[in-house]
Amino acid sequence: MSFDRRATPLIQRLALVLGAGLLLPSAADAAQTSQPGEPADVCPALKFIVDAPDFKQLHTQPAAQLPGLSNADDCRANSRSYDCHWRAHWQADGVVNDPLEEFGADIAACFPNVVHDVNTPTQQHFIVTTAERRVNVTASVHGQNELRLRVTR
Repeated sequence: MSFDRRATPLIQRLALVLGAGLLLPSAADAAQTSQPGEPADVCPALKFIVDAPDFKQLHTQPAAQLPGLSNADDCRANSRSYDCHWRAHWQADGVVNDPLEEFGADIAACFPNVVHDVNTPTQQHFIVTTAERRVNVTASVHGQNELRLRVTR
């Protein structure tokens, strides 16, 4: 038997092991939703909040946790409104320098049926129309990097 025939299976196995070792870190990087220093994706939480049949139940729902919100005690809810206040922890992303503008852009991008009718340096207001209802979403700023989200119907 020649050396070439015996070495080929060994080389193939080694190539598979090395290839898998190189692919695993790439897959782990691809699975991350945002890179460090970038704003987290707020759409899942916003959609969950807007679609909630009862805002009072959102305190117990992890899916309603907005990124950067330290705990549910920063939010107040009744049957018709949900009101949260928190400090924005992300930095400017090179495109938008203001956390309110960044958050407003996220709100506009999260919903297919949205009207953005107020856009000031201190407040962003949206009307989101769903199959069941019309929902008002207001983002406002209260001091440097302090944001407030108010969702009403």
